[in-house]
Amino acid sequence: MQHTQAMASLILVEDNDVLRQELVHYLTEEGFDVRSADGGEALNQALLQRPADVLILDLNMAEEDGISIAKRIRKSLPEVGILMLTARVLSADKLAGYESGADVYMTKPARPAELVAAIRNLLNRLAPQLVATKWILDTKLLNIRFQKTTSIALTGIEATLLKILALSNDCVNNETMQALLHDENLDSAKFKLRLEVLISRLRAKLSPHTGDINPIKSVRGRGYQLCVDLEIQ
Repeated sequence: MQHTQAMASLILVEDNDVLRQELVHYLTEEGFDVRSADGGEALNQALLQRPADVLILDLNMAEEDGISIAKRIRKSLPEVGILMLTARVLSADKLAGYESGADVYMTKPARPAELVAAIRNLLNRLAPQLVATKWILDTKLLNIRFQKTTSIALTGIEATLLKILALSNDCVNNETMQALLHDENLDSAKFKLRLEVLISRLRAKLSPHTGDINPIKSVRGRGYQLCVDLEIQ
């Protein structure tokens, strides 16, 4: 991922509609490519469409809070910058923010110019970093690499399925998977069979390199969960 000042890609995750719209407008005027999300699920869908250089996270949200989002995003997308913009001012909250993976922690109300300066400094800091992990999913070349010795070819839907699982901090249920894979035209029974075939095919590709670990675990009555650390490119 290229962390550059010119048209850097930002996603603002904020459930206050007015504040979200104001910040999107201001950051767009400052030359950033800005998308917005009102929570964790909307963020996942935005990241499935294309990556981002920096996420700006609110902490107090009705569904999944910013700490939980930061933890799972930091695991699956280690190169992305995370800036927390929150009304929480206690030192314990700030510590929790940094422990969850935040690069910058700012309290509301923050001056817009200060926010822009923080984003630009973060982009500069991220630019030279190269992060290596055990598993790397390349969504452009459609492969998954194990260390530096193995490259496993994937179909487009296999790559998308792995990306969905990697972006989740927990198991993903069939209904969510069906929506994210845009398979709403299939009835639930047919989609379930299709998903089982896809999962089985991915397990067959990955299992020779995961030892005793089942790479994609089936959680009875809940869905599927990725059991290996995976970086998305």
